[in-house]
Amino acid sequence: MSERELERLRRVVERLMAGHREALGVIDQEVEDQESSAQETLAEVQDILSGAYDDARIILGEEEGEG
Repeated sequence: MSERELERLRRVVERLMAGHREALGVIDQEVEDQESSAQETLAEVQDILSGAYDDARIILGEEEGEG
């Protein structure tokens, strides 16, 4: 595996981890603050994780478009 591929995979993992960390923070906040609705919290978590997934797909697709 080339150095370039390793760097790309590192960026993907970092982005996915950041998304998951942010989603866990939203869940933790919901547990502490029962005033917000569970539906709103789930929608926010879904948006965060979807964004991280989409970003990871874009990062992985970068090399394909460069070849």
